[in-house]
Amino acid sequence: MKSIGTNKSAYFVPVFNQVRELPQVLDEIRVANVPCDTFIFVNDGSTDGSEQVLADYGYSWLTNEKRMGLGYCYMKALDWALEHGYSFFGTMAANGKMLPSEMPRLLGPVMRGEVDYATGSRFLQGGASPNLPAFRRTMIPFVNHYVHFLTGARLTDATCGYRAFSLDIIRKANFDWHKPWMYAYGFESYLYAKVLLSETIRWHEVPITMRYPQKGVPYSKIVPFKGWYDMLKPWLIARLDGYSLDERI
Repeated sequence: MKSIGTNKSAYFVPVFNQVRELPQVLDEIRVANVPCDTFIFVNDGSTDGSEQVLADYGYSWLTNEKRMGLGYCYMKALDWALEHGYSFFGTMAANGKMLPSEMPRLLGPVMRGEVDYATGSRFLQGGASPNLPAFRRTMIPFVNHYVHFLTGARLTDATCGYRAFSLDIIRKANFDWHKPWMYAYGFESYLYAKVLLSETIRWHEVPITMRYPQKGVPYSKIVPFKGWYDMLKPWLIARLDGYSLDERI
């Protein structure tokens, strides 16, 4: 797959009430010599002053006046990157779990044309997940089996959100990827499912680190049960709705 953009890369970082974690993340970005050209911070209606932290570090950002959901922010960042002619796109959390210094593991293979889509795995050799909560340790293998059943792909970490991919995947999609039902957690899972179901898109997992805080410290903004349902449902829809990323690629 040859890119039709400008070879510029952008990383999307969603922000919702993360005034506590952002300074560490931005400090790590500053010293990591990251390979991407632009960070697209999307402030999803934060009320804790997160946007001021971004301003203090000299970053600009896109803003939702009220909380719209991770999927909506993802779409907003993609629209911005496409409008500005970027070729490569990645996603990284603002909660401090992911290491900016490991970004080359994801973005590098995509920019070199070795794969079209790279995603992280804390369970591959060279990966790590210090303080991984017991619930996550139990649920991730379940999700891996669920994804294998629906797509045939054998993954070690279907829930990791540290990714990089060619924007040609999005440019050549022949379906509407702005549907409101994907505004919460649906979009990321739906797109990933379509990548795995593709017969032409080259993808692979790479080892990364996912850091969790000590026991008792909140580590996620996913609402129990409903949030996981919102992440699992798109895999089934993607398998059954008949749309493909292959037809125009």
